[in-house]
Amino acid sequence: MGRHSPAVLLARRMLINRETGNPSRPQPVAVLLGPVGSGKTTALEAIRRDLGWGVVHAGFDFGHGDRASTIDVLTKLAYSLSSKWRNRPKPQFVRFTIALIAVQAELSGRNRDEDLSQLKALINSFHGIRWTPSMDTLLDTLTETAKATGLVEPSYAAVFRQTFPHLVRNIRPRLGKALRSLADFPNAEGRTPFDALLELNRLAHGSARDAKAVTEWLMAAFLGDVRENHPRLAKPEEKSPCACDISPRRRHWHNWVIALDDVDHAGGTEFLADLIAARERFAVQHPNDREAHDALLIIATSGRWHDAWGTAWLAPWKPAAGAPRTVRPVADCEEASYDDWANPRPGVLESPYYPVRLAPQPIGLIARVLDSGARTPKVGLAHRATGGLPSAVEQLAAQLRASDVREGDRDVLTTDPRGEQDPCYRRLTELGLTEHLDDVHIDDFVTAAPFATAPWLIPDAAQSRIDQPHVGRILTELRTALWVTAKNSAGTTDDQAALHPWIAANLVSALARRGDGAGPSYTGQFKALRDDPDTAQDPVRLAYCNLALGDISEVVTFFEREFNRIPHAEWVAKLELVLNAPDDLPPERPHAELYDELVNLDAEGHPTDRSEIRNNVARLIAAGRLAANPFAVPGQNQHQVIANAFAALATTSHRPDVGALVSAKDLARRGEFP
Repeated sequence: MGRHSPAVLLARRMLINRETGNPSRPQPVAVLLGPVGSGKTTALEAIRRDLGWGVVHAGFDFGHGDRASTIDVLTKLAYSLSSKWRNRPKPQFVRFTIALIAVQAELSGRNRDEDLSQLKALINSFHGIRWTPSMDTLLDTLTETAKATGLVEPSYAAVFRQTFPHLVRNIRPRLGKALRSLADFPNAEGRTPFDALLELNRLAHGSARDAKAVTEWLMAAFLGDVRENHPRLAKPEEKSPCACDISPRRRHWHNWVIALDDVDHAGGTEFLADLIAARERFAVQHPNDREAHDALLIIATSGRWHDAWGTAWLAPWKPAAGAPRTVRPVADCEEASYDDWANPRPGVLESPYYPVRLAPQPIGLIARVLDSGARTPKVGLAHRATGGLPSAVEQLAAQLRASDVREGDRDVLTTDPRGEQDPCYRRLTELGLTEHLDDVHIDDFVTAAPFATAPWLIPDAAQSRIDQPHVGRILTELRTALWVTAKNSAGTTDDQAALHPWIAANLVSALARRGDGAGPSYTGQFKALRDDPDTAQDPVRLAYCNLALGDISEVVTFFEREFNRIPHAEWVAKLELVLNAPDDLPPERPHAELYDELVNLDAEGHPTDRSEIRNNVARLIAAGRLAANPFAVPGQNQHQVIANAFAALATTSHRPDVGALVSAKDLARRGEFP
């Protein structure tokens, strides 16, 4: 089990549909969340490989090609699910196929008896097991009708023509049960089965055309086929590989799994909404049905947050403090489970969706990608700089494999072996930041770097008076695209959030190295953030901006004053927030030289009445600021300076809670602070 990815293990935990004697249980739409390059598609492919032939599954990718309608997706899924699975009878999507024929039949709409006879003849023409040339003509007509009515997107007409013959081969003469269930729909209004199919055709073609009702009917037919097929295909699963965390003596059935990639692309969220609405309608119409819940576990991926999830789930960038008690935080992939979704605490809203955060790439896997030991400087640099973003690790792999990375290096990632003046712009462009923003360019993102990388990220409710073009749109896009995560750490500002280190470091580096006349400067933009009234009201935010601007004496003065006034745990947390302020120090200058310069700057700015506390705080801030740069390679000497400063501060403290300082010292020795 340990060799599998967290996403695969999550799928295994969600796989049980029910145990013998129990009714079917509702299934979630689990959405694996992550920004561009976080490995969503890779995770979904790993899940499908793990399911193998042992679990019935199918998939659809909304990220490839043009917009797909719900009917396009259902047709492709029905085709994939009705394959021949080992140790199982073949699934038959009879209801769905008959409904497709009815929808796409070209009827006159003038004489009911003639239309009814024509529809029956059309359905009967597909009863045969053998495909005849005349059926090709019928299929051409159905395909053209589907395109003309808009029920099938033109770009998916070829897919429909390919899959439909496979579906109709499963139709058998005994259609009574399937036809009766197709009439079990509100729009049928109690009609006989074939009259109901005529009504379905009228909704697709007539003057009272209702594409939404047609989609609802076809979705209901598809789910009806799933409910009928699943029990019939469950028993052979006893012979299939099963890694469920359950006693083998307890018989159980697996779900079928639908893997949907990139549901944030056109058609994806609409398909999920149609599926969920159909499930809810059926449950209401059949309250006493033990099989009211279909056996489809939906595992989707999304690179964007959608408002439909926000009614019951706290958006990843929103702090837990002050959040409504009816919502709950998004689960991490390692901790997610069926029970976590199905059994919320009292008062929390239930949701058909289950958003789950994908885990970043662990340092051990990064080491394997770089063909290096996990404790080497180059692996540590890649881990810090990329934040475990798989695409960024792959992007840096060739460069870092060929580099002699040493402790204290600061320019490894700001130079490019291809001779680019600033590789940061290329990296930012490849992240697709501007895809959803008209008239906003990468240069605008770089200009907005101070506001985007500030750890509180200007909360939604802020009354900021920063006059900067595009800042609001850029911050909203960074949140929606899942680049921002709330920290929810004790002792920091309530609204603290963090921009992903890979994008943050590239934004700041690009701004710091922007040439004269190319746009607003690093210094000018951070002064604008510092001078904003919202910043001025919070001394921690002010210290953050002062450190970003290189005014180390102001920052040392603040933390010296606060040292014995507030609990040390809170002091350390605020210090860590401030130390993560960016810098515009030349990357080619060595660490030791810059450290001495920063310490001397404080000595020059505050030459008299220097306490032992101030001296140690100055060393701590100078070393911590340099070590926090994600593009720098920290070394053991730097860690030791920080650890020694914490140890010295613990001996001079006037408070009884020095344990926080000792813990920070231990973290520093291990290279984990800040």
